[in-house]
Amino acid sequence: TLTQWLDFLIDPRLAKNITNDGIQKFLVLPVEKRSGANETLFEKHIENLQRHLLKNRYGVDASDKMMQLAQEKKVKKEEEERRLNKPKRETHLHSSSNFHNSTKPMLTKLGECCLARYLIDDYRLIQSMLGGEKISNIDLAIAGLNPLDAHPVIQKACTWGNEQHKQECRGDLISMLMRRAKYLDESKGSCSAIVSAE
Repeated sequence: TLTQWLDFLIDPRLAKNITNDGIQKFLVLPVEKRSGANETLFEKHIENLQRHLLKNRYGVDASDKMMQLAQEKKVKKEEEERRLNKPKRETHLHSSSNFHNSTKPMLTKLGECCLARYLIDDYRLIQSMLGGEKISNIDLAIAGLNPLDAHPVIQKACTWGNEQHKQECRGDLISMLMRRAKYLDESKGSCSAIVSAE
């Protein structure tokens, strides 16, 4: 799970040994497909990360030129694929949404609820990545979903890149929480009760 993978930033015994100077950057690249969207913003997040890293390393002018050249190369490749009529392969898969395919989701509603409950600490960590701001669209406190007390760098997960990227990153994290909030609210009873009430 995500919390097991990042336990050194969550476990108070381990996190206290990591000063703010020890880990200065923690970047998040969400792969969540927002409700109503046709695709994830993952490729856009990758492009924003490339731009951010290039600007920090080479400056604005050089990074803009490199990104422009990369875009031109991508367009040429796509035109060549269309010309040769090659089927476009998916560049990434998504684990929790019916996405770019016509198959039904692997999990039932009951299975999705049980998985969300099993991963509740991961969702608490995702909430921590929002930097402590309240989410107006949903009352996660009622769901008993409080952010994890983690290393302060976790709260800066979406603070890199330009303002638009910061908002997209936060929006994707909020989308993850909102999509599963009804399952994470243990006050609503068991997963069977929640699913049967739908």
